[in-house]
Amino acid sequence: MDLHIIAVGILVGIANFASRFGPFYVIQKSQQNQQSRGSTWLKVALGSIGIAAISSMLVVATLPPLIETPDKSFAMLVGFIVLAGLYFKFKRIVLATLTAALAYGLVYTYFPI
Repeated sequence: MDLHIIAVGILVGIANFASRFGPFYVIQKSQQNQQSRGSTWLKVALGSIGIAAISSMLVVATLPPLIETPDKSFAMLVGFIVLAGLYFKFKRIVLATLTAALAYGLVYTYFPI
């Protein structure tokens, strides 16, 4: 794997984590004089790590195929749209992922765009 792709994945992960964790940490620290139930910011940090890791893996997994075959970026776009649409509609990640993979495969195979 190319070092540039790994560097981009790491930078995306750090930026995504900072953008998700930073605001919650600042809000929690500004409300310290109110009654608190443990370390809320720690829960937010752990939740943000998962999202940042998924985003980084997505970037690292999609860059090499896009670089090698940029003409198939339409198939990838269709897969992302199906994934996001189904997840936000039904809130079921397994159904959304499997359907998006099917849509990506069909578009990749049968539509030479």
